[in-house]
Amino acid sequence: MIKCENLQKTYPLKKGQGYQALSGIDLEIGRGEFAAVTGPSGCGKSTLLNILGLLDNPDGGRYLLEGRDVSRFDDAERSDLRLRTVGFVFQSFNLLPRFSAAENVRLPMLYRGVPKEEAAERARALLEKVGLKGKADNTPLELSGGERQRVGIARALANDPVLLLADEPTGNLDSRTGLEVMDLLRSLNAAGLTILMVTHDLNLARAAGRTIKVRDGRIEP
Repeated sequence: MIKCENLQKTYPLKKGQGYQALSGIDLEIGRGEFAAVTGPSGCGKSTLLNILGLLDNPDGGRYLLEGRDVSRFDDAERSDLRLRTVGFVFQSFNLLPRFSAAENVRLPMLYRGVPKEEAAERARALLEKVGLKGKADNTPLELSGGERQRVGIARALANDPVLLLADEPTGNLDSRTGLEVMDLLRSLNAAGLTILMVTHDLNLARAAGRTIKVRDGRIEP
């Protein structure tokens, strides 16, 4: 599914200096894996996730997604591929507060050109799939933190992604609700979805099938 070869990324700073966020990442993620990325703040986890999610390009090395070298795609190519193949789950949910749960979920489908009626039907089905039957018309302000994250997961699944990227998906939840969200992610993985999750919680990391430790822009052995 994913193959990274010597990935490098440097962000420019003032006076011509640069901060090297990734210093030669070699990584393979197989189809159907559930992997957790851990490491201290500033180690390069988020940069790696942004590149894998086609939100950014590396400065050096190669990134192959399903056998295609996407590391040199332009913005339009990355945007199109991202819409069709990658789902994102965020720590802060990133839901539109004035939209209902169903409206939040169907939005990615509308961007892709799915007819409104079909998108609405699929959105309600996805909300049921993540345990939110009867909550489709509620806005995020009318939902608990755990319910909001379930909406976020349903939205991430809207366009049938082959890869789900979760950035601290339980970071804003209490421990019990966080475990419920992890159970949901594991069930999605058991159904065949490839998941890469960034987390500071080592207990949650151990619940994934594999742990990848990042430090100073490199993967630790």
